[in-house]
Amino acid sequence: MSQVVLVTGCRSGFGLLSAVELARRGHVVYAGLRDPGCAEELAAAGRGLPIHPLALDVNQASQRDAAIGRILDEQGRIDALVNNAGVALGGFLEQVEEDEFRQVLETNVLGPWALTKAVLPAMRQRRSGKVIMVGSMSGRIGLPGVGVYAASKWALEGMSESWRHELALFGIELTLVEPAQFKTDIFTRNRRIARNAQDPDSPWAPYVRSLDKSVRAMVERSAGDPVEVAHLVTRLVEAKKSAFRHPVGPNAWMRAMLGRYVPFGLTQRFIARWLVPDPA
Repeated sequence: MSQVVLVTGCRSGFGLLSAVELARRGHVVYAGLRDPGCAEELAAAGRGLPIHPLALDVNQASQRDAAIGRILDEQGRIDALVNNAGVALGGFLEQVEEDEFRQVLETNVLGPWALTKAVLPAMRQRRSGKVIMVGSMSGRIGLPGVGVYAASKWALEGMSESWRHELALFGIELTLVEPAQFKTDIFTRNRRIARNAQDPDSPWAPYVRSLDKSVRAMVERSAGDPVEVAHLVTRLVEAKKSAFRHPVGPNAWMRAMLGRYVPFGLTQRFIARWLVPDPA
């Protein structure tokens, strides 16, 4: 049965691919774009599929309300919300400024909270609906150099767990997708680092160089194909009932088990060996 689905963050990566895959499967897809000027890229990726672009910055209440209002006016319902929009930020925590931290939290935590809240009245009225949160394995294990991103994804995990219990009371199912490393624009065009992260005089400079080298090597060696996440999102939209957490991607289940069963001291020693300072 065709579903009416709103997907956020559709300029590239998981959002764009999920919108295309859902439309290919016959669903009515509304694709949120922070920059409406990117609609042509979305149309090109969709190759004629009926994907409806929306101006939607998840941090803007007026745009959230307008997007939900338009979908309800045109379709009469919203069957599924995919909260995919998010930002990353590289940099050791001491290097990050407060405004940078706040922006990540607003986009990765408050944005999904507000948009979920906005779709609930329509879903609750029909006593059905799905909310899919796109989190990260960084919401399970906090690694050095991405502490702000990890903080936002840990917060999303906790909020999603509470939402799961609360929304079930009204017949609404919330699921959490936890991607590992994938070859998306988060490592290229959308790569964001803290303003102070490139300071050559910082005591963190050798660790920044070491981490950057390690991450680049990891992406080239083992990052997965992001279409895998799009397929998972589509299965969750179409499923009658789903489990709560869904790790996905290279070593995702291993990392999930690592965080749950391996003593933290052992993990810390392993990461310390991995983060050997890189000479200038």
